[in-house]
Amino acid sequence: MMRLNYTFGFLAGALLCAAPLQAQSALDMLSTPDSLQIDLMGEPTAEDYGAVPYGKNHVLFSSNRDASAIAPKDPKTNKPLPSLYLMRLKDRKVTPYKGNEAINALKFYVGPAALLPDSSAIIMNHSRQKPDEQGNVRMTLSQFSFSGAANGELPFIDPAANYLHPFFDEESYTLYFSSDMEHAGDYDIYQSTLSFDGVWSQPVAVKHINTSMSEVFPTLLPGQTIAFSRATRNYGLQLFTLAASDTIAATMEINGRGDDMGLLQLNDTTFMAAHAKRKGGVANFMFYSPLQKPKAEPLAVETVDSTATDSTAHAATETESTADESKAAKDSETASIATATKPVSKPKKNTWVTDNTPEPGTVKGYSIIVGGFVERNLADNFLDKISNDWAPEAFISRYNNKYYVVHSMHKYREDANAAKASVNASGNRAWILSTGLQSL
Repeated sequence: MMRLNYTFGFLAGALLCAAPLQAQSALDMLSTPDSLQIDLMGEPTAEDYGAVPYGKNHVLFSSNRDASAIAPKDPKTNKPLPSLYLMRLKDRKVTPYKGNEAINALKFYVGPAALLPDSSAIIMNHSRQKPDEQGNVRMTLSQFSFSGAANGELPFIDPAANYLHPFFDEESYTLYFSSDMEHAGDYDIYQSTLSFDGVWSQPVAVKHINTSMSEVFPTLLPGQTIAFSRATRNYGLQLFTLAASDTIAATMEINGRGDDMGLLQLNDTTFMAAHAKRKGGVANFMFYSPLQKPKAEPLAVETVDSTATDSTAHAATETESTADESKAAKDSETASIATATKPVSKPKKNTWVTDNTPEPGTVKGYSIIVGGFVERNLADNFLDKISNDWAPEAFISRYNNKYYVVHSMHKYREDANAAKASVNASGNRAWILSTGLQSL
């Protein structure tokens, strides 16, 4: 699927949830990236994108992962054109998609597709013809039948316009897609309903979504919440959601500095989207699910908030139990904050590190953690936001291959408690780590 002026090769999927669940409660999980387990699937130099539901147990997507040296290439990017693949959800096994004869005959730009609920046909996104010398191609939507009916472009297609990113909602029998039919080169999101007698309604713009920027990659989440991506001036495509009862779309906290597109809900606790670290860069799939809570250590006395993304491993040996002991430690510079903690002479698995340096020993003190991320760019993005707002002295540390945003460091426990309470009272979230951290 071609990119045009944006990363338009990426199409999000639909719900794969077996039953309609509380849409907002599931989305709330994505509003706290530091409490998420984020898994990456893909190859560093190959693109996987455009996931759409294909039955209840698979998703169909585009990829150039197996392209040969002689495979046709995008005339603008010189990247191999993609093919279609199926991914089995239970184990994420990927296999080439075996379409019918008409689908396999499509050439050049062949994008993801929207399978009709009864599996009678599939809406394919593809190019009308071979690119010209400038690489310009008109993109369209065609219906390919699996029951012997005629194939062809959808009846409302305007030959002068481009059509991208089909998504079919089985609840309302409505097709959502992106098009520049009203503003050449700038995309809006439209919808067309398929009647029971096979007639498509004239497309209309979806309310409360379209702006002067391009909106693309529409999907439907439970409860008729629509998800989509919007082009931004400073970053790439950013994910937004709009609940059925709302009139203003909300940006999603999982957005990075690059392209984020195609939000697909797999089940009650797992979401999937395509992500590129840079605008127009290589994108792969990211899977978002709740972070598993660590098992409590028998001797641990530090209880972290439920939003914590990592256990306080070194607090397990801490023997502080009373306020008197804390006061005594404060009065004596030589008092041990964790009397059972032994000096570290060799790197340990659970110690804070800085980039490109060996893992050092722990530092005495307490750290106020306000965010944790798997990717550095997400941590940088979060740090930039809070540094200009409510945490001007915050910094990033690394631990267990994750990046954490540290609000402040404190030598004494009561000072850490006060700092944590202050952050929480301001409407933000924080927890205490019984270890001092180092800035990257």
